[in-house]
Amino acid sequence: MKACVERDSLALWSRRALMAGVASSLAWPVAADTPPADIHLVSDTWHGLTRKDGTGLYFDLIRAVYARRKIELRITIYPYARTVQAVKDKRADAWVASFLHEKDFALYPRWHFDRNVQQALFRKRPGYLFGGIADLRDKRVAWLRDFGLDRYLKVPMKIVEVDTIQSALQMLEAGRIDYFIGAQSDIADDINSRGVDMRDVERAFVMHLGLYLAFADTARGEVLRRIWDEEMETFHKSDTFKAIYQRAGFDYPY
Repeated sequence: MKACVERDSLALWSRRALMAGVASSLAWPVAADTPPADIHLVSDTWHGLTRKDGTGLYFDLIRAVYARRKIELRITIYPYARTVQAVKDKRADAWVASFLHEKDFALYPRWHFDRNVQQALFRKRPGYLFGGIADLRDKRVAWLRDFGLDRYLKVPMKIVEVDTIQSALQMLEAGRIDYFIGAQSDIADDINSRGVDMRDVERAFVMHLGLYLAFADTARGEVLRRIWDEEMETFHKSDTFKAIYQRAGFDYPY
């Protein structure tokens, strides 16, 4: 009798497990296509563009895009490396202000929301010039850690990663690097905040790089990326989009 009861219990458990599996497989595509109620963004604080209180040009813009689908923003502020790690670990839906294909594990949309001027700093010394990316060939070139600019500078270089712009300027002065490359806005903020004397340093335009949301490689991330591209297809041309930039005093990035 005991063996019979155990077999019946096992059969019942197996049927229930099978039915649950079937129900789950049928429900999965629907769940994957259903817009989430919110998007969890992680971001560093970028020059007043992304503030701790959830304001700033980039947050205003992203909020306006997702509001078209009634999706709210949840925002966590971290240093940049932690924002990237949070998306890699799938603890957030996207990080704010990534270069295109900066990281292999993220999902990238078609549409950027801003673009950023990359600038080269180098010493005013004989033999130190910058007429274009080709001048970086075989030179000691530094940029901020984790920015991966070698993806966009297609010449062989001796790469040096630094933690701060201050460190890069010190290394330039000491002759330990030949060039530092970074965002013009980052460089300007650092120079202005510290009152740096730049009379011995040249600056030159390197390239524009689009700034993107970088999404987690999850079902939510894929849905949120698709929604972003669908909405930005028309929204980036609209007066509403342009007005967000105009109010912030920034140039239209298209």
